Amino acid sequence: MTATAPKAPTAPGVRSWWGIPYATAERYRRPVVADFDPDRPYDRKGVVSVQPDSGDWLEADSGMGEECLNLNVWAPEQPADKALPVTVYIHGGGFEYGANTQITSNASGLAATGRVVSVSVNYRLGALGALSLSQYGGRLAEASNLFLQDVIAALTWVKRNIAHFGGDPDQVNVYGHSAGAYSTFGLLGASSADGLYRRLAGFSGGPARSVPAWWAEELAHLFVTELGVADNPEKLLDLDAVSLRDALRKVAPTDLGVRGGVDNKATGVVLDIGQPGAVVHAHPMDVLASGAHRDVDVLLSMASDDMGWWVANDLDRFNPHTLDRVVDEVAGWRISRSRAKKIVDAYDQGGRTPAEVRAAVMADYLFALPAARGALAHAAAGGNAHLLMIGPAEGASAVHGTEMYALVGQEQPGRSAEQAERDTRIRDIVLDFATGEQSRLWPAVTDKPTSGSVGNPPFEATAHHQQALGLWEGIDRP
Repeated sequence: MTATAPKAPTAPGVRSWWGIPYATAERYRRPVVADFDPDRPYDRKGVVSVQPDSGDWLEADSGMGEECLNLNVWAPEQPADKALPVTVYIHGGGFEYGANTQITSNASGLAATGRVVSVSVNYRLGALGALSLSQYGGRLAEASNLFLQDVIAALTWVKRNIAHFGGDPDQVNVYGHSAGAYSTFGLLGASSADGLYRRLAGFSGGPARSVPAWWAEELAHLFVTELGVADNPEKLLDLDAVSLRDALRKVAPTDLGVRGGVDNKATGVVLDIGQPGAVVHAHPMDVLASGAHRDVDVLLSMASDDMGWWVANDLDRFNPHTLDRVVDEVAGWRISRSRAKKIVDAYDQGGRTPAEVRAAVMADYLFALPAARGALAHAAAGGNAHLLMIGPAEGASAVHGTEMYALVGQEQPGRSAEQAERDTRIRDIVLDFATGEQSRLWPAVTDKPTSGSVGNPPFEATAHHQQALGLWEGIDRP
């Protein structure tokens, strides 16, 4: 951070601490939790993780770099008479983008209610955080699920230090959107995170899309080959970060059907069980079903048109052009073609285009199905689980990311009165869940996927989850 960096923003009714270092980490090494110096002002934003574009939208006043392991804390201006529950927000961005500096990570809006102390975390991204290299051993032996190791280090720091800000270290509630949601539920499979959280909430992501170790190794091989260091991968330690970033973008799949299909050929939480430097000991879904964390409350949410963003904004790459190609894609998820056609036909309704049918298929396979299965598994094991469906409001479609402002209690510019009402309700759901005020929510899941809803979904939420379970019955969603 430079001395000339502008001071970070403050918010009415809130005390703010920005850019607190929670850990240090050498490239491709595990993070080491940092000590906290309460005498520093923490009034400037921290460095954000290296990522593919200029980062203007990140409001990253202190720039990008590898020394990015910092967090922000917001607390009510008037200290409470008792320690408050803590919300820890993990930003999304496909494990490639995002930061705790952007407005949609600014959780001061939660602290302003006086109900919680809120935290927002930076973690390593892309080639520096989401690429598994531990199979090469040597100085790369710790490079597995580094981004998740960062999140665990941040939670360890919170456990040790949040009381200084008026937070309760035994009431730490982790939640995230998209990649942040997958990271949140990835904690279930990492024994080193045990005891660091009380509740987990995932918005448009959850206990699925875990990356198999074989693909993580294959992606790493493509990466080191692209950079010309396959004969000695430790040379990665000496290359500039931009070269690493760009090489991963060249070799990693970009199509969402490949990234989110049955093999999850993406970056994300790697099932590195048995690998060198392993972090994850079990699939998050299996942990929910086992009852090992039945004492952890969970909330799983999706938007009613979660994949519609790509139809609206990336149609050239997303459009299959024909329904037969959608059937081909689903059949490629190791489903018989006849079963795949039956599934696709169920979504071919209401005059949908092939791209819209593909979006509806993928929304349920990527989000509705694992959410419902995860909630039911947790409930069956004796845990408390809630499902949520977020629908559109006037001026706001219910696509991926529609709720990001609301999750941290911020107001989206130009929002309608109906969107304001929806977003306030989403904010209050986050707060009610995090503070354990379950009676303010809708009924928890039992043996049926009972779901709450906000906004105006085009279908009844519980019925939609039930239909998805039936349509995809017996089909794996890793």
